[in-house]
Amino acid sequence: MVDLSGIVQDLSAVSSIAVVAGAFFIVLQLRQNAKLIEATVLENKANTSIALIEKITEESFARRRKMMYDSVRKGVATSWQGFDDSLEDFEARNFGYSYELIGQLAKEGVIDLQMVKNALQYLVVFDWRTFEPLVQHLMERYGVKINNWANFKWLADETLKDLQARELVPSLSLGPSLGTDPK
Repeated sequence: MVDLSGIVQDLSAVSSIAVVAGAFFIVLQLRQNAKLIEATVLENKANTSIALIEKITEESFARRRKMMYDSVRKGVATSWQGFDDSLEDFEARNFGYSYELIGQLAKEGVIDLQMVKNALQYLVVFDWRTFEPLVQHLMERYGVKINNWANFKWLADETLKDLQARELVPSLSLGPSLGTDPK
């Protein structure tokens, strides 16, 4: 006769080994899944970043940028008379929102901040300096203390710090601007 207690003990030992081996394979699978998820996130960040950079290098961006510079200069020169709620006002605000959204996406880690800073460099800094008088005017006009373009300012500040750290623009600051192009 066969001793069933010995077989039960052997099967119990094999079962325990199978559970341990299964747990080991689950851990390996989880690590592999984590690597795949990380690679997918990096790929999505890169694709989103590239799409944004493509937007900024489009011909229409240069036109909108020039219109914002001209509009803010005109608004400052005329003490904002006739500017409020004009097409120039709304176009300038819309241009600022482009940077605001890029700043928000970078701050939240959806796009790569370093890539954005490297791609935009002085553009975002000078554009903020030009745009800032409009922000001040709108805050006064509406009686608010909150800058609706805080992420734009943050992106400009972060980019300026990066540029100064690389000593590309050691004397540039984000002080008050009169809406003029830096020369």
